[in-house]
Amino acid sequence: MIKRFLKDSLVYGVTGFFSRGISIILVPLYTRLLRPTEYGMVDILNVFGTVVGLTVALEIAQGIARYYPGTKDPDTRLAYSSSALWFAVGAYSLFCFGCMVGARGLSRALLDSANHRDIIFVAALSISVGGIFRFALGMLRWDLRPSLYSAVSVTNAGVIVLAVLLFVLVLRMGVLGVFCALLAGGVAGAGLSLYLGRAMYRLRFDWNRCRELLHFSLPLVPSSVGVFVALYIDRIAIKELMSLADLGVFGVGYRVASAVGFVMVGCQTALVPLIFAYFERPETRTELARIFRYFVAAALLMCLALTIFAHEILALFTTPAYYGAAKVIPLLAPAVLLSSMSIFAPGLSIEKRTATIAIISLSVAALNTVLNFTLVPVLGIRGAALSTLASASLGFLTYVILSQRLYYVPHRWSALAFATIATIIAGILGSLFAFGVWWNTVLRLIEMIAITLLFIRLGLISRSDIVRGWHRLRLLVSYRPQSRIA
Repeated sequence: MIKRFLKDSLVYGVTGFFSRGISIILVPLYTRLLRPTEYGMVDILNVFGTVVGLTVALEIAQGIARYYPGTKDPDTRLAYSSSALWFAVGAYSLFCFGCMVGARGLSRALLDSANHRDIIFVAALSISVGGIFRFALGMLRWDLRPSLYSAVSVTNAGVIVLAVLLFVLVLRMGVLGVFCALLAGGVAGAGLSLYLGRAMYRLRFDWNRCRELLHFSLPLVPSSVGVFVALYIDRIAIKELMSLADLGVFGVGYRVASAVGFVMVGCQTALVPLIFAYFERPETRTELARIFRYFVAAALLMCLALTIFAHEILALFTTPAYYGAAKVIPLLAPAVLLSSMSIFAPGLSIEKRTATIAIISLSVAALNTVLNFTLVPVLGIRGAALSTLASASLGFLTYVILSQRLYYVPHRWSALAFATIATIIAGILGSLFAFGVWWNTVLRLIEMIAITLLFIRLGLISRSDIVRGWHRLRLLVSYRPQSRIA
């Protein structure tokens, strides 16, 4: 599994770096052309789109993720993918129609004014098309076709960038232009992914297969809502208790912090289908533990870099109106990672304990809600970030404890804990160095090198791992991925 993981994660990682990097690349443009209040409008509509993506299609894509990779019979696979696609198309069509009818009310509820119906129209279309795009793109992933997945992802990101330049920079359409760009990217991505994966679909709908997928995915809907609340209640609390301008500053901080997700994207995209395909093999547990060590080392270094260089990053990418985001980046960076690290605790998913997953997610969401509405009035946007970090930490810890009972993975917990504590101390010390003083920048770079050497000393990254990894990377050229699991 390691060999296939390295190959696929490299492909997915490069693609993810490009496609996810778009949100970072566009920050300088948005912060210069959009006021904090307008940026807050974009952020709250993105939050709304996330809710839709988690609920409207009843998470049928997660049913596909569980059943499609391990199914050998071609006709059954075709029934799964076709039925799921048409179910998703119907669900998003109904959602889009509902938004058109209720645009005035949605505008008032989300944007504090009933005068933005045009933005709601375009946002609803972009959310619907984007949902179809993510489903079709995911099918390329579950079919183990990383090259096609990457081509579609890059195309989608490229179209979005070009459309943003046209609608936001040239035509100065503001918030409306942002969602016109997202709509253009979704149309291009959905069309290309459906075309490249056309062999996986037919004009057929098998209710029995669809019901099987929904039986798995329906309990995950409240779970996904819980994940959403855990991730986004901070923005809702800021909007309700503070202002859209504060939300805009927080949103910039979140997007900078989300750069830490670059170490996750290739790993997550490649690892999940491989775990479901190979979890019964005895060597998979040891290999998963090794992958987790690699990931933790890279993630901690990325979090440390974002923490100690937060002011420099904001000075480079934004304007002074957004510099307040520096105080939330050190808290949001680990929160972003922890919220998606349950892939390293796959026991509940392997055993199909979707009800337990839902309980965990809803419990974490409830905790995060209480913390946000308690701390935001006291600590402002820093309180929102702290609440998100605390709840994400508890959620991941719960996943690990329960997963280890169902699917034990031999992790080196003492080394991982020591590395985490050392990184936190280094982040606090690095943040004390004065911004803009060149020798303090040098000291922070030395600190990064020292932490890296510590990780090697602790065994998170051993010398043998480095040599073995280099050797495997050389062999990747001769490795040809298959579109089906043998």
